[in-house]
Amino acid sequence: MLRTTLLNSQGPALAGIRAKTGFLTWRELAFAVAGGIALAGVGQLLGRTFHLAWPVPMSGSIAAALPRAFILLVILLRINRFGILTVAGIAEVSTKLAAGFIGWWPMSLVVPLLAGVAGDLIWWYLRQLPSRRLSLILTGGSLCGARVLFALSFWTLLMRPISGGGEHLALTVGSIVVINIVLGMVAGLLVGKSTTIAKSNK
Repeated sequence: MLRTTLLNSQGPALAGIRAKTGFLTWRELAFAVAGGIALAGVGQLLGRTFHLAWPVPMSGSIAAALPRAFILLVILLRINRFGILTVAGIAEVSTKLAAGFIGWWPMSLVVPLLAGVAGDLIWWYLRQLPSRRLSLILTGGSLCGARVLFALSFWTLLMRPISGGGEHLALTVGSIVVINIVLGMVAGLLVGKSTTIAKSNK
């Protein structure tokens, strides 16, 4: 009886400490890890398949952008904590390592981590907008844009300049970046609508 009383009294205290310090609960951590695993699957199944069909730098991001942004935004809405996308990025990289989904290492390992950190910073500022739907739309576009720009930077610095890769390659890659941003914004719109519908059904 005494032990049960002590445990029950410590529960709210531990929850308060966790809320103040920003520590993730096991449930939140598991949700973020599950999201990271899903991101790895999206990149492998959709991104690589599309890139095989159209072997242009960052072309695979077109196929992966919408579902990837949707997953990230759902994680942010479920767990509104700074650093949660970094956790998802670590889970994505860990899944790729465990499953052997490793291609060119900057794209497979470094870009997801940088994109996770950038995503946390982006959401930290945009979530304060008065309109939640607008913040989701802008965050979705920024998440996809940041990730593809990180990938483009590595490809340009470590592989070859865009201008030297073909007459129309620079325009094509620029269009891919814009498409990624638009698809990310569409994902934000979809997530915003789904939350609105869920609230109205309650």
